[in-house]
Amino acid sequence: MSKFITGNELEEAVYDIIWDAEHTLLIVSPYIKLDSYFRNLFKKHINTPKLHILLVFGKNEKKVNRSLSNEDFDFFKQFPNVSIIYVPQLHAKYYGNEKKGVITSINLYDFSFKNNIEFGVFTEQNLLSKFSISADVAAWNECMEMAHSNDIVFVKRPAYRSRKGLINFGKEYVRSEVLFDSTDKFYGSGKVSIDSDKRLEDFSNEIDLDTIADERPERIWEEEKKESVIYKNKKDSSSNKHSNGYYKTGYCIRTGEEIEFDPERPMSLKSFKKWNQFQDVDYGEAYCHFSGEQSYGETTFARPILRKNWTKAMKN
Repeated sequence: MSKFITGNELEEAVYDIIWDAEHTLLIVSPYIKLDSYFRNLFKKHINTPKLHILLVFGKNEKKVNRSLSNEDFDFFKQFPNVSIIYVPQLHAKYYGNEKKGVITSINLYDFSFKNNIEFGVFTEQNLLSKFSISADVAAWNECMEMAHSNDIVFVKRPAYRSRKGLINFGKEYVRSEVLFDSTDKFYGSGKVSIDSDKRLEDFSNEIDLDTIADERPERIWEEEKKESVIYKNKKDSSSNKHSNGYYKTGYCIRTGEEIEFDPERPMSLKSFKKWNQFQDVDYGEAYCHFSGEQSYGETTFARPILRKNWTKAMKN
């Protein structure tokens, strides 16, 4: 259910989104300036590696510290699981976590909260909202797409190792490691130039300290990487068929693009990352994984193939 909010109600909604976040805190704001109150809100999560803080900001290509100061940038660098992304054309504002979000006019800027008249549309997720495409879900997906397709400035991830012992299972947090940092280039003189093709999807969600390389890695030159085919779409027709004559090619149930046929993984990597934010296996998607035809919401992650195509797909 969506609700129009303004004034104190809007301020409290933003405060709660930051304070209550557990797994993902997504903040999209062209201008960011933190006063002591905002810093105290964020500090709740300073020792919470399971929370991914995803910060997207923009504007001021010639003097980027007007959008995000070095001081505030260094503040966010302290967190154990954080990604910071720069979008030069950004003007939109959005704040969201795994439970609620607000599409709004207000920047994460202390002056805006103290002096400006701002509006917003607040949405809180519930059982019924999972079966419809709400404005908040659409905003979340759009912001995630923007985050994945623009320049990374800073990435820091938590590192875990398995607990050892007869009673303790699972994993334990050991430390956090900076995987990418272009701050020096970013805050240099002149127009912003990161000079990197790194994107959010190039970095894992966490670091596994138990992973040990059993075999010596093979060198792959950049030219070979560019020619590799991730989804095996460019195989010749003979290698792309099963012995029964059916093709191995499937279709992403969200975008319709060609991927390898696998009902247990019916999405492209990019679409899966979006879906994984909510992990709703019954959320209606747009295409049939087997045929590629539009499904108008009748396919889901749990049921990626249209019923009329199920028999043919089983032969596949």
